[in-house]
Amino acid sequence: MLSWVKYRMGHLRRWREYAGSVARAAFEFDPDARVYVIGGVAEDRVTALSDIDILIMVSKPISPSESLTLRREILIKAMDSYGLPFEAPVEIHLTDAQNAQRYLSLSKKHIEISPTNSG
Repeated sequence: MLSWVKYRMGHLRRWREYAGSVARAAFEFDPDARVYVIGGVAEDRVTALSDIDILIMVSKPISPSESLTLRREILIKAMDSYGLPFEAPVEIHLTDAQNAQRYLSLSKKHIEISPTNSG
């Protein structure tokens, strides 16, 4: 196996840990948020080109610019305080409850990361 593939797959195998880091950071900004792993990782369709899709559903309506700012703040907090590696292949989708339903309906499977199982 090529070294970059091995390296990437090593990160992808740690998806629970990485999702927990992001969830703990998200709960600091919004204790009522809901956090899900969606996409290929949740559906057990992981390849070397996969990323870890994490849906954060905030408890209040949020504008696109607020979403962008909060997504960045959560990612920085996850790296600085909860050990998320800079190179972790994580993609954060942050939206409110109404728009989150679109993500959840398109996903064949989703895994909720609760405050009690986020690490």
